Amino acid sequence: MRNSQIHESKRNVAAQSSNHAPGELPTTWPRPRSSKAIVDNEAPETSDHLFARAWDVPDHAHVFPCVLATLLVAIWYFGDARALGWVVSWSAIERANHVPILLHMFVHASVVHLSLNVAALLLLSAPLIAQLGRPPASWVRYLYLFIGSGVCGALAFLALNMNHQASMLGSSGAIFGLLGAIARIHPLTGMAVSVRSRRTWLVTKFFLQNHFVLFILAVFVAVTTGQITLLAWEAHLGGLLFGFLAAPAFLARP
Repeated sequence: MRNSQIHESKRNVAAQSSNHAPGELPTTWPRPRSSKAIVDNEAPETSDHLFARAWDVPDHAHVFPCVLATLLVAIWYFGDARALGWVVSWSAIERANHVPILLHMFVHASVVHLSLNVAALLLLSAPLIAQLGRPPASWVRYLYLFIGSGVCGALAFLALNMNHQASMLGSSGAIFGLLGAIARIHPLTGMAVSVRSRRTWLVTKFFLQNHFVLFILAVFVAVTTGQITLLAWEAHLGGLLFGFLAAPAFLARP
């Protein structure tokens, strides 16, 4: 009885297959997705994770971020941001001092400020560099993204703070630009995704959640130490937008 059922099942499969032209898949079989579909649609297993990725990070991708992080630490240890005059403010602009717009991203106000930025820099940089081509071209593209995001962050801060007393410094705007660039990379193919991609919502949600946590941290520091720390969210937003919009121009071509 069991053998007869098996033979009957084989005959049914053969009959279904004979109804299709040579080389045509039966309609009951799943058809493979085209490469265009993979690029245009987020993979289900990674669509809810902004930092998920399927590509490998080579050793050389860690070199430049480590050098940059060492530079930031050295400048903080041996220099003074205000003595150097690298703090972004309208007062500096009125004195025709435009240097801070470029150099503010290399100085920090405190060891906590420095530590948070260095940690984020090391976390985000290597996976991004891995998608920017081969060195040294990948390092140059990374530097363009980093500095461009920092400059746009400074300009956004100035545009949204007409108060001459407001000032800011640090590499946070540049680092948020790296985050924006990563948000434009498909987690499987490594190619640029559309601005209408789900990843736009993911990076927006992360930005809001991150700043909520930073606000709570700033309140905690103010209560426990008496030091009031203001978040330059304008610079963070400006850097994020630059990295998000400019990333496709810097990604390596397939």
